[in-house]
Amino acid sequence: MDAPDRNRSLSRKAGKVPILDRVPFLPRLLAALVRLYHGTCRFTILGQEHVEAAMSGGKPILYTSWHFAFPAVIYHLRDQNGMVMVSLSRDGEWVARILTYLGYESARGSPGKGGSGALKKVISHIRAGYPGGFIADGSQGPALVAQMGILVLARHTQSPLVPVSVAARPCWRFKSWDRTLLGKPFSRIALAFGPPIRVGRQTTDEQLEEMRRDLEASLNRLTRQCEEALGTGRPRGAERRTIID
Repeated sequence: MDAPDRNRSLSRKAGKVPILDRVPFLPRLLAALVRLYHGTCRFTILGQEHVEAAMSGGKPILYTSWHFAFPAVIYHLRDQNGMVMVSLSRDGEWVARILTYLGYESARGSPGKGGSGALKKVISHIRAGYPGGFIADGSQGPALVAQMGILVLARHTQSPLVPVSVAARPCWRFKSWDRTLLGKPFSRIALAFGPPIRVGRQTTDEQLEEMRRDLEASLNRLTRQCEEALGTGRPRGAERRTIID
């Protein structure tokens, strides 16, 4: 019995039925709300030529973004049968089920728990010809610090790695570790893709570290590019954001 099943079993023995078992239709409803909500927003897509350049090589794309950009990125890349790594936490169970109804598959795991198995699942999915995604700063941060995992995945699969970031105006920024960004209804959202990064099979660990720093810088540039496209910036742009606990 895996961890989620064991937790559900223990909850039932204690007389507590998990909410996902009590209202199994809720993830489908929330996914529909994600589609409806973001459908009210006006998207400006920057750097689409980088996606086309990555596709021209015949390999499925690996996408990576900062954790704060997850809502808009997931919406934009929906319905492509992409696979996303999702943590084994209770929140991760919600995310995984919602992603199913947004046209994704999930590999459950994180660097501290189940990571190697999840990584193998993502590799198999990509080698079968489907895209994949991996949060650059991981499931727990630190925020805006790129981790090595996505580059290791790109080396294994030989797929082009395309960074993507977003900005929105007006928007909410949550008081979470990643300061999750959520564009308000009918907001303007800019989403920018960067040039594909290709990691050769013979790339050394030292070279991977250099590429990790380059990826981090690229994602930060893309965020600034999105903010500039919307006429916002730092610190002035922060004044237009509503903070949510």
